Amino acid sequence: MAEKDWAAILKEEDRIIANSDRRFRYHYYSLESMSEELTYQERSLYIQEDFALQLFAEDFIDTVQNEKLANGLRCLTHRQQYAIELAFWKGYQYKDIAVILGCSPAAVNARATGHLLIPHAE
Repeated sequence: MAEKDWAAILKEEDRIIANSDRRFRYHYYSLESMSEELTYQERSLYIQEDFALQLFAEDFIDTVQNEKLANGLRCLTHRQQYAIELAFWKGYQYKDIAVILGCSPAAVNARATGHLLIPHAE
């Protein structure tokens, strides 16, 4: 073979190697990029699942506490329920509750601190 033929063959081999090297780098970087994207998506999914689980747990705890509170309120007399409504939901002080219920502030205070634990004790 002539020297020109060998030069052409070597040039063609160099071109093939360069192309395969380019393809390898392209696929390598593509795989690396996909791997990073999958890692990011897995982290995002984990954070979302963790957040959803945390919200579910908090919601469940709130539901249980609300059920316990509702059961406790059902055990009270109407007068006691009304006193709690005035203190907690309407923000009345003991002296105001006493006027509304027609008893002394000391009686409201004694009942609240002794049994119902209503805030605003004076």
